[in-house]
Amino acid sequence: MNVSIFTPTPQFANDLCDVVRIFWGDAAFFINEPGGDVTITHTEQVRDGVRCCRMEMTGAYSHVYEKSRAVCADPLLEKRYHKRLIKQCLYEIMKRAAGRTPPWGSLTGIRPTRLIYEGMSRGLTRTEATEEVREIFDILPEKAALLREIVEVQSQMGEPGDQDVDLYVGIPFCVSRCAYCSFLSGEVGKGKQLPPYVDALEKEIACTLRLIEEKGLQPRAFYMGGGTPTSLSAPLLNRVLSAVQPFIDRAREVTVEAGRPDTIDEEKLRVIRDHGATRISINPQTMHDETLRRIGRRHTTAQTEAAYAMARKCGFHHINMDLIAGLPGEDFGMFLQTLAWSRALSPESLTVHTLSIKRSSLLHLWEAELPDGDMVAQMVDAGRAEAKERGMRPYYLYRQKHMAGNLENVGYALPGHGCLYNVDMMEETGHVMAVGAGAISKRVDPSMGRIERAPNVSEISQYIERTGEMLERKRNLWAKPWNRDPSPAPVSEAPDA
Repeated sequence: MNVSIFTPTPQFANDLCDVVRIFWGDAAFFINEPGGDVTITHTEQVRDGVRCCRMEMTGAYSHVYEKSRAVCADPLLEKRYHKRLIKQCLYEIMKRAAGRTPPWGSLTGIRPTRLIYEGMSRGLTRTEATEEVREIFDILPEKAALLREIVEVQSQMGEPGDQDVDLYVGIPFCVSRCAYCSFLSGEVGKGKQLPPYVDALEKEIACTLRLIEEKGLQPRAFYMGGGTPTSLSAPLLNRVLSAVQPFIDRAREVTVEAGRPDTIDEEKLRVIRDHGATRISINPQTMHDETLRRIGRRHTTAQTEAAYAMARKCGFHHINMDLIAGLPGEDFGMFLQTLAWSRALSPESLTVHTLSIKRSSLLHLWEAELPDGDMVAQMVDAGRAEAKERGMRPYYLYRQKHMAGNLENVGYALPGHGCLYNVDMMEETGHVMAVGAGAISKRVDPSMGRIERAPNVSEISQYIERTGEMLERKRNLWAKPWNRDPSPAPVSEAPDA
C-alpha cells in the first residue's frame, strides 16, 4: 500500500507513519507529496485556546475524523499532547479503513507500563491509571489487565535507589547469525578476535569498577549478554568473570546468558557457577529442529535438553527460557508442542517473544512464510496461559516495531524469580554501567524524567582500538551535574506520547 500524508506538522511525520504501520505494516510513504493509493490530509487550527485536528482519507478508502483538546500552557507537555492528538485522529480513520481494533490500540511506544506509572505519579491508583490508559489509547481490556499485573509484580521487586547501579557486560559474538537477529554481533569464525576483545574488555572493566567506587555507586544487578557469552572458551569466560568478580560479590542478582545450547558444556557452566551466577538463560526459541535449521540456530532440541540437564547437574536453580511466537513455517499446533515440551524442562522463568521482522535481519525476505497476526496472537495467548498454569506471573513487557500482529514480548517468572536487570532496563529506572562493543551506559534521574546515555562504539575492531575512549565517555556522563529544572518533562514523554 502506498500512502501519501499531507501534514502541516512534518516534525511528527514519522509518528504518523508509525500509526499507519499498525494496520498496514508494509506501507510505503510519500510525505507532503502525491502518489499514494490512499491520501491522508491532516489539517488543524487553534482558536480560543483549543486545538482542533482533522484527518481525511481519500482514494481507496474514504473517512473523516476530527478531535479537539485544550492547549497546554507548558510547552513540553503541549508538544506531547499535540503529537498524541494527531496520532489519535489518524488512528481513528485507520481503524475505520482496516475494520479492526489492534490489541494495543494507538500505542506505538515500546514501554507502555510507563504510562501506568505516570498516572500513578499524579495520584491515581494502579487500577485508575490502567483504566485511563485503556480509554485514551483504545487498548484491549486483556492488554490493560496485563499491564496492571506487571506493575503490581514490579512493585514487589523493589525499585533501584539513587546510588544503585547495574553492570552490563556485552559479548558481541555468536557461533552463527540467526535469521531474525538485528544485533550488531559478529560470528566467532576461527576465533581470532576473541582474545584481543577480552584483553580490551578487561581494561574497560577494571577502569569502570574504579569509576563505580569513585562515585559511591552500589552494585544492584549484573548481566552478561550479547551476542552469546558462551561463544567464549571456558578460559576466556573465566577471565571476563574474574575481572567483574568485585561487582558480582556485592550484587543482588547475577545473570549470564548461555543462550545457545550448542555453545554450552560442563566446563563453561562450572566457570559461570563458580563466579556466583544466580540466573542463566538457555534459549531454544522452538523445539522444532527444522525451524531451528531454517532460522540459522544450528543446534537441536536434543542439545537443548542436554544443556538443561548439565545446568541442573551443575546446581543452577534459576534458568530462563526464551521462546518465539511466529517463526517461519510454524503454526499454532507447533507452538503448543513447544510449550508442552518446555514444561518438562521446568525453567523458573519464561520469556515469550513475538517475532519482530527487522529490516536489518534476513527474515524480512521470508514474510510469505510467516504465520498471520491472528495466529501469532493465539500463540502469545497460549504462552500466557501456560505461564499462569505453571504458577508464573508477568513481570516485564516491551514492544518493538514490525512485530507480528502488533503484539508484545513478555517475561514471566515464578515468585521470587523476576529479573531485576530486565525490569531496570525496560522501565529505565536505574543507572547502568555498560562495557563492551555496542554497550550503552545510562544515567537516570526519575524525579526529573531525565535519562542520559554514553554509547560504546559497535564495531569490534574499533572498540578494541578505542577502549580508553569508552571509559572517558562514562566518566563524562557521571561528571555532568544535573540541571534541576523546576518544571521537568514527565518520565513517559517520548515513547507513547
